[in-house]
Amino acid sequence: MANPSSIRRNLNRVGLVFLVLVAVPAGCFVLDSISISKAKPPESVRTIEDLKAWKKGEIRGRGIFVHGGVAYTVMLGRGARSMASGPSAYLFDTNGEFVDWTADMGDFYTVKYHFNLTGGNVVNIERQEP
Repeated sequence: MANPSSIRRNLNRVGLVFLVLVAVPAGCFVLDSISISKAKPPESVRTIEDLKAWKKGEIRGRGIFVHGGVAYTVMLGRGARSMASGPSAYLFDTNGEFVDWTADMGDFYTVKYHFNLTGGNVVNIERQEP
């Protein structure tokens, strides 16, 4: 018959392995999902002014993205993930109307039109202090 302390020790090891392999990554995923949902613009964001009102001073910069001969204004927010490789980005057309967004312009394409904002595709970036 097995010693109760060795059984307990084995259960602790299994629990630790479970924690490292499953619970920690799942917790990170949940936290990132919450952060990304907070970066998603509400339906009320239709213009750059609406974005500024919603973000309340959290705009980090502004740039230009050109696609198909159309120049879009890109407003940059905070990174929306714990290990984000880029900021959140919100695109507006030449009339200042909201077009599309991404939670992390370093890793994700935009949601609606799948624009690639990575690798220097956004130019003339002007940083703004928070």
